Amino acid sequence: MGQLVPDLELKFKRYGRPPRDLERAFAIIRVAKIKTLGNMGASLQHTFRERDTPNADLERTPENTVLVGPDNADAVLDAWRSRAPEKIRKNAVHGLEYFIGASPGKMHAMTRKQQDAYFADALAWLERRHGVENILSAVVHRDETTPHMTVMTIPLDARGKLNARSFVGSRKQLSELQTEFAAEVGHHHELERGMIHSYATHERVRQVYGYMQDMPMTVELPERAPGGLLGLKREKEHEYRERLSRELSAALTGIVLRHDIDSRNAADEIAGLTRRLEATEQNLREAHEVVAIGEKARLTADRILTAYEATGRMQELVDTVYDYEQAQRAEHERQQAEIEAERQRQHHERVRQQELDHERRTKTLRKEQELKLGRRREKDLDFDL
Repeated sequence: MGQLVPDLELKFKRYGRPPRDLERAFAIIRVAKIKTLGNMGASLQHTFRERDTPNADLERTPENTVLVGPDNADAVLDAWRSRAPEKIRKNAVHGLEYFIGASPGKMHAMTRKQQDAYFADALAWLERRHGVENILSAVVHRDETTPHMTVMTIPLDARGKLNARSFVGSRKQLSELQTEFAAEVGHHHELERGMIHSYATHERVRQVYGYMQDMPMTVELPERAPGGLLGLKREKEHEYRERLSRELSAALTGIVLRHDIDSRNAADEIAGLTRRLEATEQNLREAHEVVAIGEKARLTADRILTAYEATGRMQELVDTVYDYEQAQRAEHERQQAEIEAERQRQHHERVRQQELDHERRTKTLRKEQELKLGRRREKDLDFDL
């Protein structure tokens, strides 16, 4: 991963600083299955900013670029209908949505021209993979913290049938997709593939961040250390269970977080993040109990991974929470400014009222003096007469 900017380093304080071997420039490609037209419409509304998007800077939204397709969700859905076959299976995946990005440090180090070249090469790679006519929409977002591209496709096979399995039907295909993308696209832009089934073992933070950065298809649990001659220094049962627990806990934490951040509606669900995180902690506690059964944890891990199988956008989640906090702080400052302005206004009104009262009293005194002076003159005139 590229060098982290200072404010991003603060955002990782809960999970710890990412390990040095991950501070490299990675090519990032993720794919999400869109199972219904309703889901596709919601995702496209997010893409075209037709719904509230707290993690986007509206002042920079005009910088977003539509590379392929219409500039609104309804028109893209019409394009899907024109390409879709007449007969559609009830459980068919309707679309595959790709996220194309890179490590934040590297992406921000690129010039605008270099970024455009990277996105253009990535789009060309997807066109070769799916066919130009099956790319429904491609949009570059520059109104979020890190520029990235979102591509919506209709997964038609050579027979013209909806067949997402032919593209991302297995864990092996997903892994090969990332490998090929890094080799054929990322390499030309000084970007490399994320680690393949590689886990750090000397600290849990490194493990969690590794699973989040490049989620493996399976978790390879470590074997019990056999020890040396005559079983000397053989790993004890409780030590082995603790090591298994740490490994699985790191995997679950990383995968669950990736699942959360991959949700296209994460921006609309900020209020529910606390509840989901609490649920995640509960799942982790339950996972620790499962690990206690020892070797049976291997089978349990596959079920848990299947339950939480998803891709995610950790950076977007962090940006969303950060932007929300900034908005709350700005709102608080605005309210304080309004209160202070109201205090100043009331003070000026009191001063003005005091001045008016003083003027009225002065006028009254002057009139009284004039009346007294008039009466005295009348008396003097009467005396003279």
